[in-house]
Amino acid sequence: MTAPFRVIVVDDEPLARSGVANLVRRDPELAVVAECADGVAAVEAIERLRPDLVLLDVQMPELDGFAVLQQLDGPGLPAVIFVTAYDQFAVRAFEVHALDYLVKPFDDARFLEAIGHAKRALREGAGQELAQRLTGLLRQLESRAATEGFLSRIVVKVAGHVRFVRVEELDWIEAADYCAKLHAAGKVHVIRESLQALEARLDPARFFRVHRSAIVNLDRVRELEPDPRGEHLVVLQDGSRLKLSRGRRADLESRLGQAI
Repeated sequence: MTAPFRVIVVDDEPLARSGVANLVRRDPELAVVAECADGVAAVEAIERLRPDLVLLDVQMPELDGFAVLQQLDGPGLPAVIFVTAYDQFAVRAFEVHALDYLVKPFDDARFLEAIGHAKRALREGAGQELAQRLTGLLRQLESRAATEGFLSRIVVKVAGHVRFVRVEELDWIEAADYCAKLHAAGKVHVIRESLQALEARLDPARFFRVHRSAIVNLDRVRELEPDPRGEHLVVLQDGSRLKLSRGRRADLESRLGQAI
């Protein structure tokens, strides 16, 4: 009797992660060797355990599914079934490269179909072909980012690890001497890049420099609040209050489509 295929389940939502792992355990040909709650743990587990198959959530904070694969890019990539909330670009990319995916919420029949495809590929020794498809997907992602011209992710190095912060997760960015502090989802990441250099690489339709030491994500602006000196503060959804330079007030009014 052959050994079961080794599987890692990666999802930052505990209920979703345990639900997928339980579905995998129903199949005697599969064995769950790890469950990971984030992309950093997933990279470590995949490199250490060398699974045959990974069920990989795409939308995760800090290190998403694509970034996990970018860190693993190279020979020996496992077979991957992507798990995603509906993302038109992602789903189209998977289809172009003939990679299997599950769109949340999925039923047992769709899960079994995807697992069946993966097991057949593994039995037929199609691992190298699957790795080539994954590599093609990564090249497409890199090409897309280069075509758009603006950053989609920011590389953050922490204790020897490389993490990726997606720009849509940013609340605001703070100047810190020759570095910048990225404020995202209640966490602060420091990168060795000036605020001016970073501003040039961010989409100006989404990010605005409220004063010389801060850039805000316009989607995070909750309100503009007057202060006792006759100036204004930009109030973000996380409660941060940032000074608005008088010289930038008219530009911000134009961006927000309203007068202050």
